[in-house]
Amino acid sequence: MTTKDEITAAVKTIFRDTVKLEPEKIDALTTGTHLRDDLELDSLDMIEVVYELEEKFDVQIPEERVKEIQTFGEIIDGLHEALTAS
Repeated sequence: MTTKDEITAAVKTIFRDTVKLEPEKIDALTTGTHLRDDLELDSLDMIEVVYELEEKFDVQIPEERVKEIQTFGEIIDGLHEALTAS
């Protein structure tokens, strides 16, 4: 089983590698970090992140769900839920 801490570490790595966040921003990520307002991610960034998340965790994230995701915590919670449900 994958814990939230393991998911968080993997997602931080994906953010670092995919959208090239600076180490300070990676270290400062919290469940309340807003993806668009705080990290200034655009829709292309989100598509790239979602692709990497799907590959890493072997999950499918529906497009309508992607549009609803607003915070870093929502990514972690959604992945944890998907991984523990299977």
